Amino acid sequence: MTWPARIGAGVAVLAALAVGQAVDAALPVEHTDERPFVRAGGIGDRVHMNYADVTVDAVHTAKSLDTPQGKVGTPGRWLIVDVTVVAWGRPLSRPAMSLEDDSGRVFLSDPRSGYDWSSAPTGVRWRAQVPFEVPEDALHGATLVFSRDANDDRRDDVARIDLGIEPGDVAGLWDTQQVIELPPAQMATP
Repeated sequence: MTWPARIGAGVAVLAALAVGQAVDAALPVEHTDERPFVRAGGIGDRVHMNYADVTVDAVHTAKSLDTPQGKVGTPGRWLIVDVTVVAWGRPLSRPAMSLEDDSGRVFLSDPRSGYDWSSAPTGVRWRAQVPFEVPEDALHGATLVFSRDANDDRRDDVARIDLGIEPGDVAGLWDTQQVIELPPAQMATP
């Protein structure tokens, strides 16, 4: 390569860098949208996301849970959400599941409940019962929020599944003395 060609190539590279800097200055990174992609559904609906399909099969309440450590009571109620998950691409190790009421309060699964998620294998229907300790006023309008990671859901799929609890259902769900034993998360049988 001759020296004029080398100088021309150097000038072209410097011009490309200057154009890149101008574009970067005009479109700052802090204005990118990092909201998750929300997939909505209700009880019985299969909510498809890029890493898993999630279905809420049923919702019920209990006054206490029967765990290997003994009975775990609550001044409120345990709202138990029956979930079926099919992981796609790779196993789903520790998805984030929370319950959100209609006033925006968030409830997590209590470690005292004995609930434990085992890694869901790829392509297999995986069933779990997820308990949330809630007060009576959190039942109406409760929504299950399911995401791949509890710490970071930026630009990822998140399922918001309405549990279908209407004001007329609250009294029936609250007036229970039922004790439920939670099975471990496991493969669903047909």
